[in-house]
Amino acid sequence: MTAFSQPVLLAVSQVKDFEKFLKSSLSTCILMDLHINLLPGMIRSAHSAGKKVFLHADLLRGVSADEFGCEYICQQLKADGVISTKTRILETARRNGAAIILRLFLIDTKSLEKGLHLIEGLRPDCVELLPGLACEVIPRLKKRMASMDMREVSFLCGGLIRTPEQIRRCLDAGACAVTLSDAKLAGEYLALQGHVKI
Repeated sequence: MTAFSQPVLLAVSQVKDFEKFLKSSLSTCILMDLHINLLPGMIRSAHSAGKKVFLHADLLRGVSADEFGCEYICQQLKADGVISTKTRILETARRNGAAIILRLFLIDTKSLEKGLHLIEGLRPDCVELLPGLACEVIPRLKKRMASMDMREVSFLCGGLIRTPEQIRRCLDAGACAVTLSDAKLAGEYLALQGHVKI
């Protein structure tokens, strides 16, 4: 996986938003902040509908944010991908055949440089940059990835995105998609782009 076929990824933390995702034109969502008992049925429903589900390993209730929890996510829950800030979790997910998204919080130049070292060592399928408003660094990151022969790494933006214009800015800067927990905003943006509304 090097990119997503949709401009927004809905980050679902409520069952009602998951139901909207199932009925939407979106093919992939992120599940987070949900109780472990809900996950098996939700993932089965998504897979039955031909959709993919990524689990945010750091933000699930009842699943440890460690290698053992990640093995459960991949082997038992059958998640298509895993998102985490922790390289050991992502390495475990990769060994278990899941796509991996490294989540990076960019607060200053030092965190950006540390993130670049993590990307180089891990070589994730995708990197989620937070806050999404830091999208201006994507061209710099892509240039650096190209110099390390890592052109396959794609970038998501997430966090503090509140308007369709901010989504567009992230995509124009080079993000392959924007992660949103606001289903209404995701639907509004998709409608503006001529997609089926959420």
